[in-house]
Amino acid sequence: MAEAPEAAWQRDTSVLVIAAHPDDEAIGAGRLLADHVGPVRCVTLTAGERCHGDHADLDDVARKRLREWAEALSVLGVTRVETRRWPDGDLAGHEGEATEVVAALAAEADVVLAPWRHDPHPDHEAAGRVGAAAAQTAGVPLWGYLVWTPYWFPAAEITRRGATLRVYPTSERAGRLRTEAIARHRSQIEPQHPAVRPVVPPELVDRHECQMLVQEPDEQNA
Repeated sequence: MAEAPEAAWQRDTSVLVIAAHPDDEAIGAGRLLADHVGPVRCVTLTAGERCHGDHADLDDVARKRLREWAEALSVLGVTRVETRRWPDGDLAGHEGEATEVVAALAAEADVVLAPWRHDPHPDHEAAGRVGAAAAQTAGVPLWGYLVWTPYWFPAAEITRRGATLRVYPTSERAGRLRTEAIARHRSQIEPQHPAVRPVVPPELVDRHECQMLVQEPDEQNA
Protein backbone atom coordinates (compact mmCIF):
# COMPACT_ATOMS: atom_id res chain seq x y z
CA MET A 1 0.00 0.00 0.00
CA ALA A 2 1.48 3.36 -1.01
CA GLU A 3 1.96 5.87 1.74
CA ALA A 4 -0.32 8.86 1.46
CA PRO A 5 1.30 11.84 -0.28
CA GLU A 6 0.84 13.88 2.90
CA ALA A 7 3.24 11.48 4.66
CA ALA A 8 5.90 12.00 1.99
CA TRP A 9 5.71 15.79 2.06
CA GLN A 10 6.22 17.08 5.59
CA ARG A 11 6.94 20.75 6.20
CA ASP A 12 10.71 20.33 5.95
CA THR A 13 10.76 17.75 3.13
CA SER A 14 13.31 18.60 0.44
CA VAL A 15 11.82 17.94 -3.00
CA LEU A 16 13.61 17.51 -6.32
CA VAL A 17 11.28 18.03 -9.28
CA ILE A 18 12.19 16.68 -12.71
CA ALA A 19 10.56 18.04 -15.85
CA ALA A 20 11.03 16.94 -19.44
CA HIS A 21 10.04 20.41 -20.69
CA PRO A 22 9.94 23.82 -19.01
CA ASP A 23 6.18 23.85 -18.35
CA ASP A 24 5.60 20.26 -17.20
CA GLU A 25 5.96 20.86 -13.47
CA ALA A 26 3.61 23.88 -13.46
CA ILE A 27 0.87 21.97 -15.28
CA GLY A 28 1.22 18.67 -13.46
CA ALA A 29 2.47 19.61 -9.99
CA GLY A 30 1.96 23.35 -9.65
CA ARG A 31 -0.53 23.14 -6.80
CA LEU A 32 1.67 20.88 -4.71
CA LEU A 33 4.77 23.01 -5.30
CA ALA A 34 2.96 26.24 -4.47
CA ASP A 35 1.71 24.82 -1.16
CA HIS A 36 4.94 23.15 -0.07
CA VAL A 37 6.90 25.12 2.54
CA GLY A 38 10.06 23.01 2.43
CA PRO A 39 12.86 23.49 -0.12
CA VAL A 40 11.95 22.63 -3.71
CA ARG A 41 14.41 22.49 -6.60
CA CYS A 42 13.48 21.85 -10.22
CA VAL A 43 15.46 20.72 -13.25
CA THR A 44 14.22 20.57 -16.84
CA LEU A 45 15.95 17.96 -18.98
CA THR A 46 15.25 19.73 -22.28
CA ALA A 47 14.58 23.34 -23.22
CA GLY A 48 11.49 22.34 -25.22
CA GLU A 49 12.95 23.98 -28.28
CA ARG A 50 11.04 21.91 -30.85
CA CYS A 51 7.57 22.78 -29.58
CA HIS A 52 6.85 24.91 -32.66
CA GLY A 53 8.50 22.55 -35.14
CA ASP A 54 11.95 22.46 -36.66
CA HIS A 55 11.14 25.40 -38.95
CA ALA A 56 11.38 27.75 -35.95
CA ASP A 57 14.61 29.27 -34.64
CA LEU A 58 15.36 26.56 -32.08
CA ASP A 59 17.87 28.63 -30.12
CA ASP A 60 15.41 31.50 -29.85
CA VAL A 61 12.60 29.19 -28.76
CA ALA A 62 14.87 27.60 -26.15
CA ARG A 63 15.81 30.97 -24.69
CA LYS A 64 12.18 32.05 -24.58
CA ARG A 65 11.00 28.84 -22.92
CA LEU A 66 13.74 28.87 -20.30
CA ARG A 67 12.93 32.50 -19.51
CA GLU A 68 9.26 31.58 -19.08
CA TRP A 69 10.30 28.63 -16.92
CA ALA A 70 12.28 30.88 -14.60
CA GLU A 71 9.32 33.25 -14.28
CA ALA A 72 6.88 30.42 -13.56
CA LEU A 73 9.13 28.81 -10.93
CA SER A 74 9.46 32.18 -9.22
CA VAL A 75 5.67 32.34 -8.95
CA LEU A 76 5.60 28.87 -7.37
CA GLY A 77 8.49 29.61 -5.00
CA VAL A 78 10.69 26.94 -6.58
CA THR A 79 14.46 27.12 -7.11
CA ARG A 80 15.57 26.29 -10.63
CA VAL A 81 18.63 24.11 -11.12
CA GLU A 82 20.75 24.86 -14.18
CA THR A 83 22.24 21.69 -15.64
CA ARG A 84 23.14 20.28 -19.00
CA ARG A 85 20.06 19.72 -21.18
CA TRP A 86 19.34 17.21 -23.91
CA PRO A 87 17.53 17.41 -27.27
CA ASP A 88 13.81 18.05 -27.15
CA GLY A 89 12.04 15.02 -28.59
CA ASP A 90 15.01 12.69 -28.12
CA LEU A 91 15.45 12.51 -24.37
CA ALA A 92 15.13 8.72 -24.52
CA GLY A 93 18.42 8.60 -26.42
CA HIS A 94 20.24 10.26 -23.51
CA GLU A 95 18.71 8.63 -20.44
CA GLY A 96 22.00 7.34 -19.07
CA GLU A 97 23.64 10.75 -19.09
CA ALA A 98 20.55 12.43 -17.69
CA THR A 99 20.26 9.85 -14.91
CA GLU A 100 23.83 10.53 -13.76
CA VAL A 101 23.08 14.25 -13.46
CA VAL A 102 19.71 13.77 -11.74
CA ALA A 103 20.97 11.07 -9.36
CA ALA A 104 23.57 13.49 -7.98
CA LEU A 105 20.80 16.03 -7.32
CA ALA A 106 18.48 13.39 -5.87
CA ALA A 107 21.12 12.46 -3.30
CA GLU A 108 20.42 15.82 -1.64
CA ALA A 109 16.61 15.41 -1.64
CA ASP A 110 14.06 13.58 0.48
CA VAL A 111 11.59 12.99 -2.36
CA VAL A 112 11.85 12.94 -6.16
CA LEU A 113 8.90 14.11 -8.23
CA ALA A 114 8.93 13.27 -11.94
CA PRO A 115 6.47 12.81 -14.81
CA TRP A 116 4.59 9.52 -14.63
CA ARG A 117 6.47 6.95 -16.70
CA HIS A 118 3.39 6.31 -18.86
CA ASP A 119 2.38 9.92 -19.47
CA PRO A 120 1.67 9.93 -23.24
CA HIS A 121 4.71 11.80 -24.52
CA PRO A 122 8.06 10.10 -25.25
CA ASP A 123 10.07 12.74 -23.39
CA HIS A 124 7.76 12.47 -20.37
CA GLU A 125 8.16 8.70 -20.38
CA ALA A 126 11.94 9.10 -20.54
CA ALA A 127 11.97 11.72 -17.77
CA GLY A 128 9.89 9.36 -15.64
CA ARG A 129 12.40 6.57 -16.13
CA VAL A 130 15.26 8.95 -15.34
CA GLY A 131 13.48 9.99 -12.16
CA ALA A 132 12.86 6.40 -11.14
CA ALA A 133 16.49 5.39 -11.69
CA ALA A 134 17.80 8.47 -9.90
CA ALA A 135 15.47 7.99 -6.93
CA GLN A 136 16.47 4.34 -6.65
CA THR A 137 20.17 5.25 -6.74
CA ALA A 138 19.66 7.91 -4.08
CA GLY A 139 17.41 5.67 -1.98
CA VAL A 140 14.53 8.17 -1.79
CA PRO A 141 10.82 7.84 -2.66
CA LEU A 142 9.56 8.69 -6.12
CA TRP A 143 6.15 10.12 -6.95
CA GLY A 144 4.85 10.72 -10.45
CA TYR A 145 2.82 13.64 -11.69
CA LEU A 146 0.58 13.77 -14.74
CA VAL A 147 0.77 16.15 -17.68
CA TRP A 148 -1.03 14.82 -20.79
CA THR A 149 -2.65 11.80 -19.14
CA PRO A 150 -5.85 13.57 -17.96
CA TYR A 151 -6.30 14.98 -21.46
CA TRP A 152 -5.94 11.70 -23.32
CA PHE A 153 -6.94 8.96 -20.88
CA PRO A 154 -9.49 8.31 -18.11
CA ALA A 155 -8.20 7.77 -14.58
CA ALA A 156 -8.97 4.07 -14.99
CA GLU A 157 -6.02 3.80 -17.38
CA ILE A 158 -3.66 4.55 -14.50
CA THR A 159 -5.05 1.82 -12.27
CA ARG A 160 -5.27 -0.56 -15.23
CA ARG A 161 -1.49 -0.30 -15.47
CA GLY A 162 -1.22 -1.29 -11.81
CA ALA A 163 -0.27 2.14 -10.50
CA THR A 164 -1.83 3.92 -7.52
CA LEU A 165 -3.50 7.28 -8.10
CA ARG A 166 -3.72 9.66 -5.16
CA VAL A 167 -5.29 13.10 -4.77
CA TYR A 168 -3.16 15.50 -2.78
CA PRO A 169 -5.20 18.17 -0.97
CA THR A 170 -4.09 21.72 -1.76
CA SER A 171 -5.27 25.21 -0.93
CA GLU A 172 -7.21 27.64 -3.08
CA ARG A 173 -4.15 29.86 -3.03
CA ALA A 174 -2.10 27.04 -4.57
CA GLY A 175 -4.63 26.77 -7.39
CA ARG A 176 -4.36 30.47 -8.10
CA LEU A 177 -0.57 30.35 -8.12
CA ARG A 178 -0.59 27.37 -10.46
CA THR A 179 -2.82 29.32 -12.85
CA GLU A 180 -0.48 32.30 -12.64
CA ALA A 181 2.58 30.12 -13.23
CA ILE A 182 1.05 28.46 -16.28
CA ALA A 183 0.18 31.90 -17.64
CA ARG A 184 3.90 32.73 -17.71
CA HIS A 185 4.39 30.03 -20.37
CA ARG A 186 3.07 32.29 -23.10
CA SER A 187 4.79 30.38 -25.90
CA GLN A 188 2.74 27.32 -24.93
CA ILE A 189 -0.71 28.65 -24.05
CA GLU A 190 -1.03 31.40 -26.66
CA PRO A 191 -1.51 30.63 -30.39
CA GLN A 192 1.61 31.39 -32.37
CA HIS A 193 -0.51 31.90 -35.49
CA PRO A 194 -4.22 32.70 -35.87
CA ALA A 195 -4.85 29.40 -37.64
CA VAL A 196 -2.90 27.25 -35.16
CA ARG A 197 -4.05 26.08 -31.74
CA PRO A 198 -1.68 26.64 -28.81
CA VAL A 199 0.77 23.87 -27.95
CA VAL A 200 -0.99 23.45 -24.59
CA PRO A 201 -4.75 23.56 -25.20
CA PRO A 202 -6.86 25.10 -22.44
CA GLU A 203 -8.72 21.80 -22.11
CA LEU A 204 -5.49 20.15 -20.93
CA VAL A 205 -5.06 22.68 -18.14
CA ASP A 206 -8.73 22.45 -17.16
CA ARG A 207 -8.70 18.66 -16.85
CA HIS A 208 -6.25 18.95 -13.97
CA GLU A 209 -9.09 19.66 -11.57
CA CYS A 210 -7.01 18.75 -8.52
CA GLN A 211 -3.47 17.75 -7.60
CA MET A 212 -2.99 14.13 -8.64
CA LEU A 213 0.06 11.98 -7.90
CA VAL A 214 0.96 8.45 -9.00
CA GLN A 215 3.09 5.65 -7.60
CA GLU A 216 4.14 2.55 -9.50
CA PRO A 217 3.95 -0.90 -7.81
CA ASP A 218 7.75 -1.14 -7.51
CA GLU A 219 7.82 2.23 -5.72
CA GLN A 220 5.08 1.49 -3.19
CA ASN A 221 7.44 0.51 -0.41
CA ALA A 222 10.17 3.04 -1.14
